This record gives sequence, C-alpha cells and structure tokens, in this order.
Amino acid sequence: MKHSSLYNVLENFDFDLLNHPEFKEDSVREEIIFPIIKGLGYSPSKPFQIIRSRKLIHPYVSIGSQRKLIHIIPDYVFEINGKPGWILDAKSPSESTINSANVEQAYSYAIHSEIRVNYFALCNGTYFTLYNISKEKPLLHFPIRAIPGYWNQIQEILKPQNVFKDAEKIIKKDLGLHLKRLGFDQSESLVFPETPIFHIGQLDNNQYTMSAGAIIENETYVVTFDFGSTEFQQLKGKIPQEAFEKLSSRNIDSRKMIKFADQVYYVNIDCKVGDKLEENADEIFLPMKVNQFI
Repeated sequence: MKHSSLYNVLENFDFDLLNHPEFKEDSVREEIIFPIIKGLGYSPSKPFQIIRSRKLIHPYVSIGSQRKLIHIIPDYVFEINGKPGWILDAKSPSESTINSANVEQAYSYAIHSEIRVNYFALCNGTYFTLYNISKEKPLLHFPIRAIPGYWNQIQEILKPQNVFKDAEKIIKKDLGLHLKRLGFDQSESLVFPETPIFHIGQLDNNQYTMSAGAIIENETYVVTFDFGSTEFQQLKGKIPQEAFEKLSSRNIDSRKMIKFADQVYYVNIDCKVGDKLEENADEIFLPMKVNQFI
C-alpha cells in the first residue's frame, strides 16, 4: 500500500475530465476551485467570506486623461473580516493563466479603487497561477495535478490568517509595471505634468535616470524615468546650471548622481512605458522612457 503524507484537497477529482470538451469554466469553478478555497478556510459567510461576481460601481481605471475599461468581473473576491484580501478568476482549460489578456484583466480588477488587494490568482483547471501586484512574474505557477506539493505554499499566502501578515513588508508599487499590466505599454505618449525632480543620475552609454513618486487613484507608486543625452539637453534652464554642467561631463570610471536637497524642481514629462526590466537587490522595476521634457 502506497502512503503519502501530502494533503490532497483534490484527492477525489478525475483529471481525465479536463480533456472532455464539455468540461468548461463552470466545471472548473465547481470541481476544482471550490474544494481549494474551502480547504483554505473560506465560506459563503463571515468572517472569511467568498463574494462571487461583485460588480464595480466605477468600471474604469484612470491614468491621467486616459481611462481603461475593466473588462471582467472576477468570479471570487475573498474578504477577511469585511476587508478584501485577494481575488481569483476562473478560466476554461483552453485559456491561459500567464502572459495573456486574462492576467491584465484580473490585475486591473485587483488594483481597482473599490477592491485594492495585493494578490490575484487565475485557475483554468489545468494550472493555478498566483500573482502579487508588485511583481512581474507569478509567485506560484503549477499544474493542478501537483497541488499536494504546493499546498503548504498556498496556505502560507492565501489562508485567511496569512493574507495580510506581510502587508507592511510589501515595497511600493512600480508604476512602469503597473502601466504595462494595464495595457498602457502600447501608448507612445503619456504626459506627467509638474513632476518633481529630486535627483538625476548618470547611467552608461550617455544615459540618465531620475525617479519620483506618483499618486494614481489614491495609490502611491514609484516611477523611474530613463532618458538619453538629447532629452537631457532639454533640462537646461529647468535645473541649476551648476548641476547641468556637472552632469554634462562624464568620466568612464565613475557615474555622477546629483541630488537637489535645497529645492524641488518641476518638469513636464512626455514619456512611454519602457521595454527593459531592471533589477536591484530589493525589487524589479520597469523604467519609463522619456520622449521629451516639455
């Protein structure tokens, strides 16, 4: 007799059903998702409540003058003592849970002003994929067949008692990643008026960088702006001449960073979402690419 110490919340499910043409999204909800969320400790009643198909009062996410329609209402919002903790969207086995519009849509709901959760998940019966809104890649992505091996990890994040446990440790959200997930990376021009400059640093190959804070729908983001020497010249007269001259000279062995501690300087920035992810010891971020300072 074969013995396993791993808990299997889907022990009685016949995985061959996933290949049946009639096994669609509603079957995924009933046969796969419901046992998982019940096993995590959620129920239709408080304090750890499942809210199904909640409708938005304001079905848009706004960035500046642009508005993006929320295309979906996820199947589940999970509330802990009346506060949304995470969301989950069910998909049919033929739909993807990574690198797809499904991820963009679920993310847009997770960050909406009426929800605002740190975690969102998608399950198509074949895969379970969990995201943190501050991360580019999934926290978890595994075949449902392997759920016994991932059950402890799922519980560590999604059990009602754990969802908010490390909330204070979550770093500020990166605006570049935020805009990409919402689909604004297709826009060639996003204008940030009256953006404060706190510092400007030199990068390699005649490139420069600066960062600032941005508040979008009462949420705070960190935004990084990268730009070349042509755009840097447009800052002449907008920042102190001494700082401009120091940053104009370059040394192949060192890079300069100028901080404006005495005064904040403001510029209007026309930019677009960049295409190169950057990483440091603390985070992964996606810089904006400056078209021009105006």
